[in-house]
Amino acid sequence: MVQIVLLVILLIASGFFSASETALMSLSRIKIRHMEEDGVRGAKLVGSLIENSNRLLTSILIGNNIVNIAATSISTSLFITIWGSQGVAAATALMTVLVLVFGEITPKTISASTPEKVALTVAKPIKFFMIILKPVVAIFNVITKIIFKLLGVDDHGVRPFITEEELKTMVNVSHEEGLLEMEEREIINNVFEFGDMQAKEAMVQRLDIVAIDAEDSYEEIIELFKTEKLSRMPVYEETIDDIIGILNIKDVIFLNDEEIDNFDIKQYIRDPFFTYEFKKITQLLEEMKKDKSQMAIVVDEYGGTAGLITIEDLVEVIVGDIEDEFDEDEDEIEVISSNEFLVEGSTKISDVNEVLNINLESEEFDSIGGYIIGYIKHIPEENEVIEVDRVKFNIESVDKNRIKKIRIML
Repeated sequence: MVQIVLLVILLIASGFFSASETALMSLSRIKIRHMEEDGVRGAKLVGSLIENSNRLLTSILIGNNIVNIAATSISTSLFITIWGSQGVAAATALMTVLVLVFGEITPKTISASTPEKVALTVAKPIKFFMIILKPVVAIFNVITKIIFKLLGVDDHGVRPFITEEELKTMVNVSHEEGLLEMEEREIINNVFEFGDMQAKEAMVQRLDIVAIDAEDSYEEIIELFKTEKLSRMPVYEETIDDIIGILNIKDVIFLNDEEIDNFDIKQYIRDPFFTYEFKKITQLLEEMKKDKSQMAIVVDEYGGTAGLITIEDLVEVIVGDIEDEFDEDEDEIEVISSNEFLVEGSTKISDVNEVLNINLESEEFDSIGGYIIGYIKHIPEENEVIEVDRVKFNIESVDKNRIKKIRIML
């Protein structure tokens, strides 16, 4: 009778350790942090156990194996007493079923459905067992580390709360399950890209810069502002590579006749803010905010002007294009048919790949127009046809040294 009581107690202990393992190891540190912030009683103890996950898991496994071995030994002894040598097979079969049902499957299933509740319940007794088993656990951890080294396995220790890839997956799954709208998902994913992007990926390209010649008259400058519908423009001397300042329309729009007659653009321009192509835009945004600059001139490795970037450009990386009443409603990629597209030359290669489901690659160029020029090594003429990997590019229009429109046929 005593043996049967001990056997029941050991099976309960086996279920306890199995439930503890599932509950404590399935809780993320983010969930525990939320529990602590909500003032859940026992959450701090659970958090302290999870902090040393190796020691926790080793303690639970040692405890579980001790009770399982003890239960098997007692049942074997009991069955041998009843059936002799044939009792070994019967004990093995019975204990396999009992341990699986009551020591593994049932407790782990319960813990998986309510891990927080189970973790809070088992935290104190598990802490007690960890203290008792501390010397034994230390020995096993040393042995484990030696085996890791022999096998060339890295023991990274404490992992971060959550990796970037895991967080991206959570965002996508949340969208699929209806918890996040499409726009919310895109903004969150754009935030991740924002941290990795460089200035050259978000800037207005050199060929697209609208700038003021320092020799232009007041009337020419005002007319340029009217035509381009911009609030500020860079000012250069001789070439676009020599930018001397930024002119804001509000600084010159209300000049009186005397000021217009004696107009000298250098009296109204503001010092330009310079950055370089490979600057992380997270750092650039902070620097522009600190300098109170709305526009930055992006220079290349030789000091020439590579492009310009504004605060609005940086914000658009996250929230998408911000259109005002002057922006033309024109798609960069116009779908003509399932295998024919009309594309702006300035469209990013990545956008073309995504919409057309193709795989164009270039380390040197970001735009599809630049890609074509780099491929054929010259400025194409209008109606020139280029074929790359069975993709045909018909050059629709060219403006000076840049491709304006391309018809792509798959």
